[in-house]
Amino acid sequence: MSADSPSAAKGVQIVSRAFQGYRRETGQSLLLWLVLALLSFATQLVFRRELTPNIGEFGLLNSALGIISLAAVPLLALNQAFTHYFARDHAPERRERVESLRAASSFVTEAAALAWGVLLVPLLSVLLPLLGLPRFSFELFTLLVIFVTLGALVSGAVSPNNSRLWIGLVIGAALVRLVAGSFISHVEPWAESGLAAFFLAGLITLVPALRQREIERDWFKAWQALRDRDFLLHLGATFSFVLAVFLFSQADRIVALSRFVNPANNLGYPDLGLFDDYQTAGLLGRALLWGTQPLLFLLYAERSRLKKTTVASLRFFWIYLAALFAGAILLILFAPFLNWLFGRTGDNRHGSFLPGFALTMLPLGLLQGLGVFALASRRHPECFVLGGSSVAYLLLLWFFGQPMYLLAFMMGGGIMALMLVLFIGVVRWGRSHP
Repeated sequence: MSADSPSAAKGVQIVSRAFQGYRRETGQSLLLWLVLALLSFATQLVFRRELTPNIGEFGLLNSALGIISLAAVPLLALNQAFTHYFARDHAPERRERVESLRAASSFVTEAAALAWGVLLVPLLSVLLPLLGLPRFSFELFTLLVIFVTLGALVSGAVSPNNSRLWIGLVIGAALVRLVAGSFISHVEPWAESGLAAFFLAGLITLVPALRQREIERDWFKAWQALRDRDFLLHLGATFSFVLAVFLFSQADRIVALSRFVNPANNLGYPDLGLFDDYQTAGLLGRALLWGTQPLLFLLYAERSRLKKTTVASLRFFWIYLAALFAGAILLILFAPFLNWLFGRTGDNRHGSFLPGFALTMLPLGLLQGLGVFALASRRHPECFVLGGSSVAYLLLLWFFGQPMYLLAFMMGGGIMALMLVLFIGVVRWGRSHP
């Protein structure tokens, strides 16, 4: 009994430090993350059951969400770069420079969101038809949700993470998404109903961005603050990392749209029911990556505050890998139950996709973990290699990823990228330790 007490106390201490570290790094509690994750899961479950089955509506909705996420990558990367850069310990001679950058961050974020939003209009007007979106109304709702998402990112940037107002707005938006999605999709079981729910919920998160605030809108000072080599290098590495995380985890959501729906890319045999099943299995498979992200926040928090990697700083990396592999095993074992839970009719086949997705998420999850470690360790070359590999991964899926081979190319592309990043890391380590 006395021998077990120190071990139990140490375990409680580790868990307590994990909760405190997550709150310190994100400004939020793990309980909030859990509530939002459950609400998001329930919303997707409602859409899967309410949207007209076997005609591709649920698949279309998830492809649109992938496009929306991709459009948000630049602004999300900018927000993350500011947050992580300001959390660092800077040398005394750089503190004045960092404070000037901090003062300009809100204005820079707003200006970047406006510029990127204006650029997206002609860009998406060309790209969306090429992806095979079936209806103009679907394209219109996708654009509206993109703009609301950019506004929400601006709101998050100008609101303190621990602000009660912002936390309440985020939870309220998740609840509205669930309730409005349930009602609208039941009345009109089309993909546009799901996007309408996301649009209405997104309007709630715009409140901080629309509130009158005192922001120093000085273009010259902002430009002078941004002309900092150390920050720009960090920004480029962060953008490469965020882009890689998105493309490795969600590129197939977009590619599948043209592969399953467009007859010209599907050997003349579009199968919209199979498209719904594929996107459902992909959603559950990607839950492995999304569900383990709090561990990566803790890994980043521990490693980013050190000059050199220590054994203790890698603790959450090994926990993350264990959770990733355990989640993959559970996903395979519970595939029949998940098939029943997400299937409205008895002929849904996404259960057969789940084992393949579970195995495919393992190399992609390893890449995500290595990317967080590289960014936290300021290993910028690895971050840039990771970003370039993700673009090559997207091109591989786009040109060769036919429906019957899409998962195989995802697995192969992820393994090749993983080997490349590890090779670069080993070479650089060998040069510094001859």
